[in-house]
Amino acid sequence: MIKKLLGHVGVDSGQLLITDPCYIDSEWEKKDFKDIRIYKHKTKNITFEYESIMEDEHETLEPKAEKFNSYEQIMSTGKTMNQMLQEKEVEELVPKEKQKLINTMSYAGVCETTMNDQHIINFKLGHEGAAIAFNSGFGDGFYPVYGLFNDEGRCMKVEIDCEMLEEHKALFNKQEENEKS
Repeated sequence: MIKKLLGHVGVDSGQLLITDPCYIDSEWEKKDFKDIRIYKHKTKNITFEYESIMEDEHETLEPKAEKFNSYEQIMSTGKTMNQMLQEKEVEELVPKEKQKLINTMSYAGVCETTMNDQHIINFKLGHEGAAIAFNSGFGDGFYPVYGLFNDEGRCMKVEIDCEMLEEHKALFNKQEENEKS
């Protein structure tokens, strides 16, 4: 097998999707990701709802939940969410609205899939095979993609190097500079 650099893939969402391009028009749905997270305290009857300050106004998923937009914000328990998570006082709940998105072919679906440590993206009919989604190494970056070719010149394996090595950082920074100018 001969290993060849095919090119680089830019990542701005911290995740990648592998799919056949013919499925994009037929399977992809336009659904924006909303970064909303629900936590329930394990011993107190308190629910917390995180909403990214980057999000537009949305209908709350937990109307009686204590709202926060920073994990360093002090909550009614006298602790920050980071402290409660570290001390395992709260557990994250995945609301039904978000569960429905897992394994679906949309931006929101891919985000919910990877955030729940899953990878399979299903076809609209419900069976797997539309795509594979995964988090990319250290998140955003500009990662090299290699192909391994057999003696006949056919690509038999693809490898995406998601380690942020110094040469990758330099390429990523160069790409960002070019986009700004």
